Amino acid sequence: MDAKQPITQYIADMYLRLSREDGDKEDGNKSESDSIANQRDLISAFLDKHPEITLHKVRIDDGYTGVHFDRPDFISMMESVKNKDINCIIVKDFSRLGRNFIETGKYIEKIFPFMGVRFISINDDYDSAKPKTASDNLIVPVKNLMNDAYCRDISIKIRSQLEVKRAKGQFIAPFAAFGYLKDPEDKHRLIIDEFAAGVVQDVFKLFLNGYSAPAIAVHLNGSDIPSPLEYKRLIGSSYQTPFKRNPKAQWTAVTVLRILKNPLYIGVLEQGKRSSPNYKVKKQFAVPQEQWAVKENTHEPIVSKDTFDNAAKILRTDTRTAPGEETLFPLAGLLYCADCGRSMVRKNNSTADNPYYYYICSGSKEKSGCKSHSIRDELLMQAVESAVREHIRSVLDVEQTLADIARLPYTGRQVKKADERLCSKQAEVEKYRRYRMKLHEDYTDGIIAREDYLAFGKRYDQKAKEAEDAILALSQEIDRLVEGKSDEQQWIAYFKQYRDIAQLTRKLAVELIDRIAVYENQRIHIEFKFQCEYESALALIQCVERIAPVPSSKREVV
Repeated sequence: MDAKQPITQYIADMYLRLSREDGDKEDGNKSESDSIANQRDLISAFLDKHPEITLHKVRIDDGYTGVHFDRPDFISMMESVKNKDINCIIVKDFSRLGRNFIETGKYIEKIFPFMGVRFISINDDYDSAKPKTASDNLIVPVKNLMNDAYCRDISIKIRSQLEVKRAKGQFIAPFAAFGYLKDPEDKHRLIIDEFAAGVVQDVFKLFLNGYSAPAIAVHLNGSDIPSPLEYKRLIGSSYQTPFKRNPKAQWTAVTVLRILKNPLYIGVLEQGKRSSPNYKVKKQFAVPQEQWAVKENTHEPIVSKDTFDNAAKILRTDTRTAPGEETLFPLAGLLYCADCGRSMVRKNNSTADNPYYYYICSGSKEKSGCKSHSIRDELLMQAVESAVREHIRSVLDVEQTLADIARLPYTGRQVKKADERLCSKQAEVEKYRRYRMKLHEDYTDGIIAREDYLAFGKRYDQKAKEAEDAILALSQEIDRLVEGKSDEQQWIAYFKQYRDIAQLTRKLAVELIDRIAVYENQRIHIEFKFQCEYESALALIQCVERIAPVPSSKREVV
């Protein structure tokens, strides 16, 4: 009689996995999901019945998808296989190992047998140490294919849900941007984080005051203000990034520029900027901008739109600080050659005893460039500062004159006439609506043919549309004639806040001036913000004064 064959001893890892979509983990209340605990109990009960298997380690990938195999504990487990520390892997079912049909089949059919690993899937009644049957050759691929199909179906459903949430303006990213927090009562809504929001406002303020992005980063680091990544760590967020190189993350110019360019800070939510081809491919690609999900007024802004637009304007210009300087010249990025349209560049021709800076056209040295006209920075600043004060004075005069015009009998008559025309057009709209209703009744009663019904209906709709457009135009005209009540006159309030300027700073220059053209003979032309509104107001004043002069006691508008 043959001697009994010795029982082979196996050193096994217990592998447990659950994706976020399948999990039931509750934030802060459980260290792992119930399903992970159930998997552990099932495999532990199996090990109790198989004394030939010794447990080496429990590997857990909780919150990781089964589509990909770059999971931390799975990778560690395969390292143990390579080092011959284990020769057995046990899972609850095939789907815990993975849901990718091709990759999961490769591990079960090729990699594990090649590396001498016994693979056990308890619920599938699969054990690679047992002789294979004909049904195994069919059941294993079919189950893996079903798991793959399940993952594909879940992926489609999740993508569809995310698209709906983006369209509604719901915030779906895992972490809020610096300056905001997720609302504890609604994780799809952003609320302001007071401390971080204050830092964001400081970044914009420093930038508009002439500081470059690197200088702002140095200032924040010197003031010991935590960077966005460091702040997330301090408030307990589990945010991770591959870009962190130092134990403590620092402010950088790139971080500052990201804040300055992010429309999130004016209440605009841009989502869906990146995507992946499908659920099996992790590599993402940039989505064309026209396909982004963009929603305005989804949350409270941290900075005003004017501030954001002014910062964006500076970013579009070629503005660089000189070596050894932290701040920009107040007019940097606003100066252009009046002849060729190119930017004016600042030059230094100073000596120890005589500082001398001047601006010259950037294209003057090219063969086909324009003439080499220049202007000294001191003279330029004086001229611009004087022009800004004069323009603000003129805007205030315009406001006063418009108020006087609104009180003239002429203006009252014009408002009354416009109001009468408005009532007439409203009555006209109602008339065509009645015609349309009567036409429908005649068609229903068989009085008129379908062709006549469609022809007359189209004509009535067109007449009603023309009358509605006229109503809109008349309403706008009445607004223009009424003192300070139209949106078009809000630009006056924009300039009024700067009526008492003591000195032209970088911030003031950016907020008040659109462009400065420099001509030969040191002549300049300034285009201010709201230039079109200003010129329209002047034209209105001149038109009214030709018909009904404004009282001479009022200051003349220049």
